Amino acid sequence: MKDRIIGHLTQGRPGPLVILIGGLHGNEIEGVRATERVFEQLKKYTINGEIIGLRGNLTAIAQQRRYVAYDLNRCWTEAHLRFLRSGTIEHAKPEDQEAIALLEIIDHYAEQSVSTKVIADLHTTSAQKGNFVIVPEYYANHPVVEALHIPIVVNMEYFLRGTLLNYSCERGFISFAFEGGQIGSSEAIDLHEAGIWSMLLEAGAVEDTPKNFKEDLTSYLQQLADGLPNRVTAKSMHVVHEGANFSMKAGYFNFKPVQKGEVLAQDKDGPIVSPQDGLIFMPLYQKEGSDGFFIVDLEE
Repeated sequence: MKDRIIGHLTQGRPGPLVILIGGLHGNEIEGVRATERVFEQLKKYTINGEIIGLRGNLTAIAQQRRYVAYDLNRCWTEAHLRFLRSGTIEHAKPEDQEAIALLEIIDHYAEQSVSTKVIADLHTTSAQKGNFVIVPEYYANHPVVEALHIPIVVNMEYFLRGTLLNYSCERGFISFAFEGGQIGSSEAIDLHEAGIWSMLLEAGAVEDTPKNFKEDLTSYLQQLADGLPNRVTAKSMHVVHEGANFSMKAGYFNFKPVQKGEVLAQDKDGPIVSPQDGLIFMPLYQKEGSDGFFIVDLEE
């Protein structure tokens, strides 16, 4: 448990509950590094409520892999949660133990009587221009989400099943996936750090920060989002099946315009084309993962 907890701060003052989870995918370590940086600084300030930082998939982080046995961010389905909670079978897979540990923490805090409860799931993408927030539409206009000043992506819950985001929302948290840049980039750590501070300040979790601190964060985040759409809706998804030998064509990045019929990738069965006009989203440039790409469109 000690290795899982990056930090846990409260000064007994009323305020929000904010839980930051990095490394749910073990090769996406930038959110963990940013959270470590933030906790190094938080002790200098007045804390309202409670702030918790967690490492997600410890086993996969140690191996620098997205996951070991299965994707820890696709297992939060009702059926799998019943399996995890059953206590009647031995959990042999590494992700079973990781999920059980996180589940206990989330369920514990879900029962807390706090007016504002936030879970930010910190990720990075394998493609460029990967700074955006994935959130259910009913939280898309929440001030904590808007404080990130990056593109907002809605409708993803209809394509991605069993995510931590979906489960957390069901348990009463304002929950979202904060994608803070490209895997392996130092800029992604900086972007995550700025986004975390902006969320904490907007939630009212931190006081006594330096003058113009919030304004400087806003300016930095807006600069990184320059030229990106404000808000898009997911329209379609290409699923990668095991053994498909999926390979994206080079040169695609998040929110790049594509046309219906354009060849985007290939697998053992041949070329894979865009099913519609739109913007490509989260094209897969890593070996692990089943989300080949999405097509999103600007909200009208």
